Amino acid sequence: MKRCVLFVLVALAGSSTVAAQPRGPAPPGHPRLFLDAEVRAAWTAQARQTGSAVAGSIAACTAIAADRDRYGRDLYMGLDWARNLQHCLVAWAATGADAHARTALVYYQALLDDLVVPGDGKGGDQAANRDSGFAIRALGPYTAIAYDWLHDHPAMTEALRAKARRRWAAWTTWYLANGYRARSPSTNYHAGYLAAVTFIAIAQRGEADAAGDALWRLVTDELWGKDMAKALAPGGVLDGGDWGEGWQYGPLAVVEYAAAARAMAAQGVRVDGVRAWADAVLARWVHGRAPGGGIYPGGDTQWEEPNLPPNPNTLYAVLIAGASPDHQAWAAGELAGVTAKIEFPLWAALAAAAGVKPTPVPRASWPTSYLAGGTGAYFARTGWGADATWVVSQCNHTIDVDHSHNNAGNFVLSRGADDVIVDPTPYGSLSTLTGNAPTVESAQLPAEYKPSQAWWSERTGFAWARQTASGVIATRCDYADQYKFQDRPSDVPAAVRDLVVIPWGTGATAVVIDRAASGDPARALHLQFRTPAALTAKGAQAVGVVGKTALRLTTLATTGGTAAASHDGAGSCFTDAWTRGNCAAARFPVDQWRLQVPGPTMAAIHVIDAVDRQAGLPSTTSTRTGDVTVVAAPAAGFAVVVGGGAALGYRGPAAARHVVLDGPTDATVGVSAVADGDGCKVTVAAGTAGVAISGRPRVFAVGADCAIAVDAAAPQAATAGPLVDGGAVVPPDAAWPDGHAPADGPVAAPASPRSARSGCCGAEAAPGAPVAMAVVVGLAWLALGRRRRRA
Repeated sequence: MKRCVLFVLVALAGSSTVAAQPRGPAPPGHPRLFLDAEVRAAWTAQARQTGSAVAGSIAACTAIAADRDRYGRDLYMGLDWARNLQHCLVAWAATGADAHARTALVYYQALLDDLVVPGDGKGGDQAANRDSGFAIRALGPYTAIAYDWLHDHPAMTEALRAKARRRWAAWTTWYLANGYRARSPSTNYHAGYLAAVTFIAIAQRGEADAAGDALWRLVTDELWGKDMAKALAPGGVLDGGDWGEGWQYGPLAVVEYAAAARAMAAQGVRVDGVRAWADAVLARWVHGRAPGGGIYPGGDTQWEEPNLPPNPNTLYAVLIAGASPDHQAWAAGELAGVTAKIEFPLWAALAAAAGVKPTPVPRASWPTSYLAGGTGAYFARTGWGADATWVVSQCNHTIDVDHSHNNAGNFVLSRGADDVIVDPTPYGSLSTLTGNAPTVESAQLPAEYKPSQAWWSERTGFAWARQTASGVIATRCDYADQYKFQDRPSDVPAAVRDLVVIPWGTGATAVVIDRAASGDPARALHLQFRTPAALTAKGAQAVGVVGKTALRLTTLATTGGTAAASHDGAGSCFTDAWTRGNCAAARFPVDQWRLQVPGPTMAAIHVIDAVDRQAGLPSTTSTRTGDVTVVAAPAAGFAVVVGGGAALGYRGPAAARHVVLDGPTDATVGVSAVADGDGCKVTVAAGTAGVAISGRPRVFAVGADCAIAVDAAAPQAATAGPLVDGGAVVPPDAAWPDGHAPADGPVAAPASPRSARSGCCGAEAAPGAPVAMAVVVGLAWLALGRRRRRA
């Protein structure tokens, strides 16, 4: 397809920079890339170990030499020949056998000259230009390593070395001028290009005259000294170890970055931030795994399940980059449970050469939440057991990468191995309707991109993303700036999603509160929740089952519109049914609960219960007192409170956890309560009268005797520092109404325009003010009094 390819408890300190670069002569002799005495010794020992990566490469190279017809044809962009070359280079380095070196040279020359079969002469200077330069990631890195390792082999003549240097000059010159994403870190094209030019610059240094010197300066001063230094710095796109394009593309890209950074360090070029990044890659791996074992994609994928199978390249990156010792040991421990086929054998062998003793990740002692600051992805779970509830919440301004989705406010939820609320976004979608993110129709976006979010935002982000000691998870995403169109300000004054997940009993309940304003009755708020469950709908509810989990979706309140369930089979956004900007397809079959809330001001509350299918589902109500609405489920022991101003008072359940989303905006408030019938009258006010609580949202337990106990913030593994309330605040006059039962009664639980996206999909693979938002969202709260629901 064209253009288609830890644990950190405090903010990363300092900035990522490249130290003063060596300007003297090139180091004498070869090899210069990876193959030092320690690696050779490790591989020689591992050659005799059955099942090792090195032993596998020896066997593979032997098979390749014995059956040139089978292994001779390259099927895609040089990747098959590059794999053959890697096997034979490792085999030669481990054994010294000349036969392995000569087999390696066959594929080295094929990558330099050919396209389909060795000797066809159809490659050459233009071979790397394929697919906007994607092929350079196969041609450049591995020919450079072969040149370096076999530099003095009798068959590596000076004429053959000179040919390689000419090819490299043609490939790298073309790519810098014409290749895709040459200066854009956190894109897979960039990772392939950076590995290629880094290895080439090192391998030929001192042997390629002025052109070689110029490439070395480009690599050190520009690509590493500026581009990667910025990306690795706190707040950079790589901060937090996530991959902006998603983890179909991330595994190969991060191992290419890791290997290139290691190669630079061996030349005396220190790049600050690499170790912290490698540690964060492991942290994202651990926190980004669902209880069922899959990896949250976080971007484009064709995988027809909610989460991706673990890919060992991610862990190789941690070992190769020189992560801190404990993270290397944990990465080796995680590798023991990964059975995927090795597609890039050099990196598997180099990771194994570290000789790290595998150690299980001490998950029980780790925080249960993690924020990847570079991508705005927040991962949280109720525990590390196989039956935990796991949530991913996403909210970030546009980052300059491909394969990411315009989905601020998106979330997924799993209960144990059951993926209950899923994101089935198909490959190449440019639509917000394919996941679970909310969106508001903008008047200024092109028709083929309505009603989706756009690609130019600068201020979108979490106001908060936190977990408490009792396991409550709360995020607030302000996404009003998602409707900025190129240089035009957003025409959506307010758009906020609150997500609160409260664990209880055998599962959890998620309360989703959406508030927005468009200023136009025809410009609606679009909401959808997608699930693999077969939904049965009745009134304002729908129920279904996923594995051992009973799911209930309830539209508890809305200012307008009627929710409905529907089914989507597997589909694609590349059909005549819609444009890629308003696509609602799914990459695997799902049911969905959809609601359109008409403007000009819109609000809705949804409750999502996910518990053991043998357990009962709680009754959840919404009640209004003055300007405050309380969403409560006494049987589940929680209340979520919205609305209220500087002096917030409300009646809520006793013996329950309360989550107060709005009210006073002061950094610290005092909370007190007195008995009121079978509940408690709670007051939240500025100052410290009562029990002092700092930060937002305010989460606390109200005892049976109405005593207040703070549910303190839990430790968080984060690389972006603590979040600061970004101003997404509901004004004092906003309120939800009293609820009433739906006419049909409750349903019982069942018994049982951006640039073209880039990259190679098969090879692992931009574009309102808080005060204005506060005013218009207040109107949405008041309007909601006309429509009420209870379950």
